[in-house]
Amino acid sequence: MQKILLTSLVALSLSISSASFAQETTTEQPAAEQPAAAANTDATETETVTSEDQTFPVSEDPKDVVGAEYIAEEHGDWKIVCISTGKGNKPNCRVFQLLKDDTGGAVAELSLLALSGEAKAAAGVNFVTPLGTLLSAQVAMRVDAGDAKRYPFGWCEKLGCVTRFGLTQTELDNLKKGNQAVMTIVSVGAPKEPVGLAVSLQGFTAAWDSLVAMNAK
Repeated sequence: MQKILLTSLVALSLSISSASFAQETTTEQPAAEQPAAAANTDATETETVTSEDQTFPVSEDPKDVVGAEYIAEEHGDWKIVCISTGKGNKPNCRVFQLLKDDTGGAVAELSLLALSGEAKAAAGVNFVTPLGTLLSAQVAMRVDAGDAKRYPFGWCEKLGCVTRFGLTQTELDNLKKGNQAVMTIVSVGAPKEPVGLAVSLQGFTAAWDSLVAMNAK
């Protein structure tokens, strides 16, 4: 499901205006025309470069392409993934981990966003699971040996089923102090066999603190 580092190619178009040279009515008129000829030569060379740039465009830095997704930082098992809002603008970033099953296959995406101080929750969670997840079983989240909490699914689309929920500051602190979390889901094909997806917390604190610092800039 991982949809990271989408790049966009943009051809740049340059325009050049030629300067006009005043000429005096003297007997040295040919000498006065020489700079104009040089200017025309320069313009021709510039147009050739522009044509090549249009034919063979250079890939832009994803940080400058609106909507492009890129990895800003990596901390242990966590990444800070950002979506560009354009050159010079603050991107929209989150901490991210791709969850895998026992065979190493990618199963789900877990993202946490830092929320504003006005929100009741300290962090917002986006959790995406495959189509075929039993929605009525909800999602259970547990940190280390703590109690599991259940959260309902919101909707499904082509890429999977999504649940969103908030974490209090206490719950966020438990993640920062913990060793491992588990996200438990249930498949429609095996409703009596819950699937526990391990969430490594190695690097989570560093990733979260860096995300908060990025948002504060």
